Amino acid sequence: MKMRTPTQQISIRLPARDHERLVLDAENKGTTVADIARQRIQLAEKQIEIKDLLTSLLNHLTKHSFVITSTVAGLDPDEKEAVQLEIEKQLKRRIK
Repeated sequence: MKMRTPTQQISIRLPARDHERLVLDAENKGTTVADIARQRIQLAEKQIEIKDLLTSLLNHLTKHSFVITSTVAGLDPDEKEAVQLEIEKQLKRRIK
């Protein structure tokens, strides 16, 4: 016996043009508008996850590049801190 995942129903209002695109896409793929909407929501969730992973990777690479560069430059801890603050101002984000 196959277990079904519990589902919940939602309603959303879309501009007519967006709804027409959903209907057309569903017709072209031989499926329902609900299936297309679910697929698009899942895709959007994956894109958000990928964006978060890329942001994390960028922070990781930036931090390690800074550590390597400051070490090669022979910066003492005070110089390193001053340079880090200046770089964070220029990047408009923290080097974690």
